[in-house]
Parts: sequence; structure tokens; C-alpha cells
Amino acid sequence: MSSSVSAYLAAYNFVQLLGWGFGLCLAVAPQNAAMKYSCEQVLQIFQTLAILEVFHACLRFVRSAPMTTAIQISSRLLILWGVLYMYPEVSVHVNFKKMMFVSWCLADFTRYLYYFLSTFTAVPRLLTILRYSLFLVLYPTGITGEIALMWYSLSYAAPKPWINFPLPNILNFGFGTYELYLIFLLLYVPGSPVMYGHMLAQRKKILGQKRKVV
Repeated sequence: MSSSVSAYLAAYNFVQLLGWGFGLCLAVAPQNAAMKYSCEQVLQIFQTLAILEVFHACLRFVRSAPMTTAIQISSRLLILWGVLYMYPEVSVHVNFKKMMFVSWCLADFTRYLYYFLSTFTAVPRLLTILRYSLFLVLYPTGITGEIALMWYSLSYAAPKPWINFPLPNILNFGFGTYELYLIFLLLYVPGSPVMYGHMLAQRKKILGQKRKVV
């Protein structure tokens, strides 16, 4: 990897580290109407910025698979923009929203700290363990929050779709936001175990290698 790419990735990971750290502080802090920013607003910015990671993978700046990266990012963006932004009424389900945000922020703060430090030096063993172990709890809690919020949004998506391709049309097939959300909810069933298994395999590979070195 060239020095310019390494410098760019270090800067990118540092910006994301600050963003998700700020988001984590807002996620765990007591709700206050006087706060200038909400956790949701902060995550909208930094999760959208994460679209760059798909290009990082495509350009081989990192070893991540482009498709896996795109799936993870798009599902979060759908929740942030397609559900919470388009249907703010869903935010009344505070517990699911908070659980999801805390899970996301903890996972990504640890991930970006790991990536940032790995650019300059060997990553501490404890951080490596956290990077590849926190998901054991945070992935299920994050996914639960995502599914719950999308499920609750169905009652708003049907009468107020932000995607609407009604009948009659040339394809003779009606499609809207409600149907899109149903498809995503169905995809969570096979997709979540596959993604979880992928992360378990990564954990075994990385932590197993560390054990051999020690």
C-alpha cells in the first residue's frame, strides 16, 4: 500500500473515530431538548460518509469484500434515512432505537480505533480481542433494534410511501415503500445468520493467528 493511501485511510478512520465516539456519547447521555445535536443526526452524517468504504474495497485499499461492505452500509442507511428520517413517528420506540444506536456506536468506535492504530503500530492485544468479540453481543442487539424499528414503520409506510410505483404500469406490478420494507425484513431471516457466521469466521482467523504468534 502506498504512503498516500495509508495517510488517506488514517485520516478517514480518525474522522470516523471522532464521529462515532461523539455519537456514542450522545447515545448514552440522558435525553435533553437543549442539546444542539442528536445521536441520530450525527450517525446520519458518519454512516453516509461510510459509503466511501465500498469504494475503498473496490479499489483494494482494504481487504474487505465490496458486496459484504455494501450490504452492511445500505441496511443501516435504510434505517437512518428510510425509516427514522422519513417516519419520525417511529422514534417513539425509544428503547429499540437506543439499543440499536449504542450497539452501532460501540462496534464502530472500536472498529475505527483498531483501523486507525493499525496504520501506525501494532494494535494492543486487548483492542484486537474487543474488535473481534464485541459483535457477539452487539450484532444481535443492533439487528434486533433494526428489525423492530422497520417493523413498526410498516404502519406509516403503507399510507405515506416515499417510494411509489402504483398500478397500472407497464410492468403490471405495484411496488412501494411498504413492499420494500417487507422484502428487507424477510432478508434479515437468512441474511443475519450468514453475516454472523462470516464474522465468527473472521474472529477465529484473526484471534487464532494471534494465539499462534504468542
